Amino acid sequence: MLRQRLDWRVVAAILAVPLLVGFGGQKEPEGKAAWRDDATNLEVVRKLNRSHRLMPFSWEFEGGVDESPLEFEWTVGRDLPLAWKGGVACPIGEEIILTGGLWMPGRLNRTLAYHLDKGTYRELPSPPIRPQYTQGTCDEQALYVVGGRGSGSRVLKLSQDSSGSWKWTDLPSLPPEEGEGRWVGAAGIDPGKWLVLVGGAPTGTSYENRIRPQLVDYRLRLDRSDARWERTSPYPGGPRGVLQSAMVGGRLYVFGGSHTVPEMRSAHVELSKQYGLRTPYNGVPNRRDSYSYDPQTDTWRSIRNLPFPVLGGHSVVTRERYILLMGSADYPTFRVGQSKSNVGIQIKGGESSSRWRGYGDRVLCYDVDRDEYSSLGVMPYGVATTPWVLLGSKVYGFGGEPAHGFNLNTETVLQIGTLIWR
Repeated sequence: MLRQRLDWRVVAAILAVPLLVGFGGQKEPEGKAAWRDDATNLEVVRKLNRSHRLMPFSWEFEGGVDESPLEFEWTVGRDLPLAWKGGVACPIGEEIILTGGLWMPGRLNRTLAYHLDKGTYRELPSPPIRPQYTQGTCDEQALYVVGGRGSGSRVLKLSQDSSGSWKWTDLPSLPPEEGEGRWVGAAGIDPGKWLVLVGGAPTGTSYENRIRPQLVDYRLRLDRSDARWERTSPYPGGPRGVLQSAMVGGRLYVFGGSHTVPEMRSAHVELSKQYGLRTPYNGVPNRRDSYSYDPQTDTWRSIRNLPFPVLGGHSVVTRERYILLMGSADYPTFRVGQSKSNVGIQIKGGESSSRWRGYGDRVLCYDVDRDEYSSLGVMPYGVATTPWVLLGSKVYGFGGEPAHGFNLNTETVLQIGTLIWR
């Protein structure tokens, strides 16, 4: 997961994603991405989810409840014009704003707006920096980029001015000790009150080799114009990245993540290169522990552990009670489609003309009131670092990281799920 070392020059010959007329001066080719069979996979996922509903969650995992409050009806929307992962998505008005992350191929610095009714994309002003993998969040008026692998200590806000034009503005920078920045951390906002930053890995370290000490966590008051970032009580889980998080009732809920065990990682690299074998979690164990943080009182508390480890996914909140954990986990999943040869030294799947390969596709529902988890089945494609948003009765997940090797291991898919309450 989170590999980017494939040669992107071969992608141009196979890239078959829609590019809008006028978008980057390119015309729109017909059809979906050549490496996915969306129509077949939607039928596959319907059958998979039917099977999951027939198998009580408690048969698989201790601590889960069998009855979930909702389920999903899945479809796919219009592909992204460029493959994308690791950024920030924010619904504002009739559009969903997409920025930061890695736009592939070429690691471009872009901001796009997806129109909900038209299903089209348009360009907005790019960030004044190249955030790459970044922490981010949003409220109903603005999108926030909090540091990032290419951002250093800068914190940015994207919003509309009185004329309706989109503009980037700077918020107070993170303290100088932030250095060159961080990535795969978690950010949350209590609108008008607090902006919070937790965990992550410092810029200059790969996902697989995060062995530096725990990073400082911060909070910023939003109700005072002279506020500066303040250190907070440290995240209880120790050094941790690729976290999932969501803000509910003024508290930031943080789930899972991972951190490298150097000896395990070294053994994995050796076994993988010599024999195509793996150590558990490729030497970067995924975790189940979960916590919630109150920025008002600067206190953490433990919540129920996840039924199984998760990392690299994204979470959305519905009815101010339920946190939907949209994947992911560090294990392979498969759909109908294609995969290129091995993705780095993590997944030795080989080339396939019939199987699309991804990561964890399970969706969980955490009930804040009852401190319990239930299963919502699987999503169409198991992609990690996918920005998800919830708007009305639908969730939207843009791009993400699969394990198939195309576009430097980056997807163009738009997954759309309709919430069906029971």
